[in-house]
Amino acid sequence: MLTKEFLRPRDTKLTANILHLPRLIVSSDRSGSGKTLISSGIMAALAKRLKVRGYKAGPDFIDGGYHRLATGRPSINLDLFMMGEEGVRRSLVKYSRGFDLAVIEGVMGLYDGHGMSYSTFQLSKTLKTPIVLVVDCSAMGSTVGAIVYGLKSYAGADVKGVIFNRISSEGHFNYCASGVKDVKILGYIPFVKDIKIPSRHLGLFTTETLRDAERIVKEVASLVESYVDLDSVMEVAESAGKLELEPESHESPETKTHGVAAVAYDQAFSFYYEENLDRLRERYELRFFSPLENERVEDADFIYIGGGYPELFTSELSSAHLTKKWILDSASSGVPILAECGGLMYLSRYIKGQDQTKRDMVGLYDIGIFMPGKLTLGYRSLKSISPNMLADEGDSIRGHEFHYSAPEYVNESRFAFKTSSGKGIKDGLDGAITNNAIALYTHLHFSNIKKRTVF
Repeated sequence: MLTKEFLRPRDTKLTANILHLPRLIVSSDRSGSGKTLISSGIMAALAKRLKVRGYKAGPDFIDGGYHRLATGRPSINLDLFMMGEEGVRRSLVKYSRGFDLAVIEGVMGLYDGHGMSYSTFQLSKTLKTPIVLVVDCSAMGSTVGAIVYGLKSYAGADVKGVIFNRISSEGHFNYCASGVKDVKILGYIPFVKDIKIPSRHLGLFTTETLRDAERIVKEVASLVESYVDLDSVMEVAESAGKLELEPESHESPETKTHGVAAVAYDQAFSFYYEENLDRLRERYELRFFSPLENERVEDADFIYIGGGYPELFTSELSSAHLTKKWILDSASSGVPILAECGGLMYLSRYIKGQDQTKRDMVGLYDIGIFMPGKLTLGYRSLKSISPNMLADEGDSIRGHEFHYSAPEYVNESRFAFKTSSGKGIKDGLDGAITNNAIALYTHLHFSNIKKRTVF
């Protein structure tokens, strides 16, 4: 619902080190409440008249794809563990230049995330950004008021508004609204059976694999326009505080390209941070290739294979002989290769998929992968135990693990890192090394990698 003239060109005050931009964080009491849909709906509705940038709290690779559909622009991750407080502030400032509004989708519940230290609540404090709660009301009424009150008062969160989700009727909405005190009710989203993003073992379906993704985002945007007071949403966003950065303590990296970086991207490999790709763009021309389509990039100077769902496409990947041979030849020639999680699985000897069929992969590493059905999840601190393209010996970098696969056997002896927690590939070791290739289970955010040998 639009009634005011807020949809005008913004008088945004933004310099190299100061940001004053309307922005808000969408959070909830838990996962599965509808944050991704409603965040994307708000973005899409406001992007019709404003230039909107979407952000995602935490290490998630999937939700940002829905933000991209909503805004037409890449979503940016803001992760306190991997990037640090100053890092998330710098990324928000950097990627908000020229924008009218920033919408940040939180992670899990408001206070979740390796304790409260890396939670959406802490991100709100760090970024001086007000919070809009989303509450799934499908099985409750006035108890909503207790949830909103508890989330706001538990640690003094800057909660400025609430949107009810999955409301069955006007009477249901009034019943829920009756219990809410001291927080503005911004509207609601009615329950619509067909507006739902299905999930699987690593979270929501990716936009690369969900055919209805664009339709769903458009329909939820229409619901937001009809049932949510967007004037009040903007008033919340405009209450965000001015954000100031510390002066840069190092020189900016050179921007001249030095070759070609080949990046695997298709339905099997889609887990990339946009900021990582931008760091590669500082040095390389990016060329994307699809292992599923048996593609290769001739004369690549660097190969990057991120995570995703290779276990769902083992037959296609096994049959892509040109791609597999190209990767092996590149590794033998000393081309630097970085493979994360799904990329590690692909470079292994085989993957035993969910159907228990063992299919040959690239075979760069003498490792067998299977799917035990047990989730490995958590932040990781890695200490370099040998010099490599990512870190000098003794250096530390941060990342996270998120996978259902595991090694069935490991016949590798050279590793780049020892993890302070988590399993890694073998006995807490991660980053298997072959020539100039490194494959690890840990996903990395390049902002905390200081070594600039390769990127």
